Amino acid sequence: MDLLPQSADKDVEARDALWRAICVASEDILNRLRIRSIHSEKETQLRLNSPVPDVPTWQLVEALSLLGIILRSEEASADSVRIFGKTGPIEIKEDGVVRFLWSQQTLKGEKSNLWGRPDIIVTTSSEMPNPGNAVRIIEAKCVKKLDTQIIRSEFGKAHDLRVATYLIWSFYSPTMRVVEGAQGLGIDIEAIGFDTKWRSKLIEEPETLISRVAYTQEQVSKNNRFITVYEKVGRNIRDKLTIL
Repeated sequence: MDLLPQSADKDVEARDALWRAICVASEDILNRLRIRSIHSEKETQLRLNSPVPDVPTWQLVEALSLLGIILRSEEASADSVRIFGKTGPIEIKEDGVVRFLWSQQTLKGEKSNLWGRPDIIVTTSSEMPNPGNAVRIIEAKCVKKLDTQIIRSEFGKAHDLRVATYLIWSFYSPTMRVVEGAQGLGIDIEAIGFDTKWRSKLIEEPETLISRVAYTQEQVSKNNRFITVYEKVGRNIRDKLTIL
């Protein structure tokens, strides 16, 4: 089902739905958790009736993803959460374990020494993100077609940063071939769902969109697909060398 405009930035309904979900999620977080303020670049507080910010759609997906992680945490604390641009550390607790949440932070790869800037990263310590403390990465992609070149590039980033889980949110539903290929490399790809039969529900009910994003991220974080695949490949290589 192809219901979306050619550009995600021109899908007015989806952008409005993402923004309303962000505002609803923000209010819920401020009411339940120890987060003092959630803001965009120009506002000290998000307002449900305010216009959708003039930012690329991938930033709206990133912002909702960030808030989704906070919502599913047992505890969370921060003086300020900036939903667009660089933010962190936000202290969260998941399954009794303290983690730290960041967005748009620059870090250097372990093997390549090349710099990268993941959309969202979860670390084990409050030190600036690095391959030693990074455990999860989430990226937001709004390109019409996710191809093998993009997937292999993201795989290289995941490998270089030594994470256990790597999730890509795609505004457009990728082909099953791409999804299965990515899973073979240890990368999870999930479509938001605006080009599926659930479009109207996601647009009309902010809570449904919030739940979809937050729940999916929580489940992906528990499967540790990337580190599992990486360790399996390592064992296979060692077995080959043993045979030789």
